[in-house]
Amino acid sequence: MDVMGEAGLLSRSLTPADMQLVLRKFNESYVFGPESPKMKYITREALQNHVFNTTNTQGYSDNITVKSLCWNGKIVMDGVQRKFNFDDGVIANLSTNPGDSICSIRFVD
Repeated sequence: MDVMGEAGLLSRSLTPADMQLVLRKFNESYVFGPESPKMKYITREALQNHVFNTTNTQGYSDNITVKSLCWNGKIVMDGVQRKFNFDDGVIANLSTNPGDSICSIRFVD
């Protein structure tokens, strides 16, 4: 919604060209340098109601701790091709380690 608001597209129907613009800008917002020690996180379908308030559903961090409140929860990590059970009370600690980082290069035109 932020991308659409910045492009002035919230108050009208989207054309295919508008959709391509939103898609491109949205995907570009997730790009960060290979030298960065941070990981990108996105919380999909975060629980939010009169008891629980959801904040920071996406961002960057080098350490994330999450406690499950779900009775049949899953954690899915991009690139792993596997779902991990994440039932009520389970705590997941996700962190980065410089020794485990992916070696990558950036080509400059």
